[in-house]
Amino acid sequence: MRIGAIVLAGGRSERLGQPKQLLPWDGMPLIEVVVREVCRAEGLDSVVVVLRREVAEQLGLREGNRLACARVVFPEETGEGCAASYRRGLAELADEQLDAVVVVLGDQPGMRAGTIERVVAEWERQRAPIVAVRYRDGEGHPLLFAASLFGELGALRGEKAAWKLVDRYRSEVRWVEVDEAMPRDIDTWEDYEVVRRGS
Repeated sequence: MRIGAIVLAGGRSERLGQPKQLLPWDGMPLIEVVVREVCRAEGLDSVVVVLRREVAEQLGLREGNRLACARVVFPEETGEGCAASYRRGLAELADEQLDAVVVVLGDQPGMRAGTIERVVAEWERQRAPIVAVRYRDGEGHPLLFAASLFGELGALRGEKAAWKLVDRYRSEVRWVEVDEAMPRDIDTWEDYEVVRRGS
């Protein structure tokens, strides 16, 4: 089985007022911390990270370059939120004959490689169309989608797009139970400060 991963980091960081992907974290940019953690996960055959062109340039990267193990790609300029990043990531992975893809948020530095590995292992056991994580305080990423749903995933529009598929196929979702708090997204300065204090 071949499994890929898409790290979603193509947003405009409008609530923060500057690219959150570049916020300092443990001596490196936030997005690099997240990507390196994804690259630590066993069971992934290919990883792409979707970054806005201007953010990549500030990291000294061009499209097709590597950030850790991940290939850098630029999102479509459609203003459609994360759905455009799904499409771009899936397009980049289209020739790799993947059986499933894991979707990871690029603004969750608390996400663990071990959680990705548990999601992949659950899919390998069950071959469900979707595997998702249930933390103590709610449902969250990473999400895994089987190849049978790539077309529907790529056709979605807007923000929170992947959760529309989770809701559509909820009776077929397999859940990985993680006995800890959900990693917090960094959308605002308050989020950044709270997560930094807790890290």
